[in-house]
Amino acid sequence: MPFAWVCGQMSDKKDLLVGLVVDENVSALQTMQDELELSEEEVTDLLRELLKEGRINGKISDDGKRFWKSDAKVSSAPAIPHGDDVPAFMKYDTRPGMGLSIAGCTIDIIAFVLMTYATSTVHSDAGAILFFVGLIVLLIGLYWISLRKTPD
Repeated sequence: MPFAWVCGQMSDKKDLLVGLVVDENVSALQTMQDELELSEEEVTDLLRELLKEGRINGKISDDGKRFWKSDAKVSSAPAIPHGDDVPAFMKYDTRPGMGLSIAGCTIDIIAFVLMTYATSTVHSDAGAILFFVGLIVLLIGLYWISLRKTPD
């Protein structure tokens, strides 16, 4: 009589395990152990028996922590299209502003070198004027970059 009771209890556990895997999509063996109140080895053995019987399809992970169903169904939720829609504030082209800023920095470096190695005040004055022209070009480039609208 006790053997029949144990067999009946195990078939109930099998049915509960099939319900967990198939209906509730539980994949963690730890959750199965908690629900069925069985040890890890018993749950693994029950899964192997159910796989042999063909009541469930899948495999136990290599680490023995999960059961992956092989007959998982694709969701009926609509797929979100993956468009390359770039937000409006990202469409602003900053290349002209970057070019002006780099040109302004280059002019300033040339003016600095000219002022450093100037042999006369005419060369030094020309370097200073060139330096301020480069500074204005740099600021115009930075202003151009700053015209990009920020997201709302």
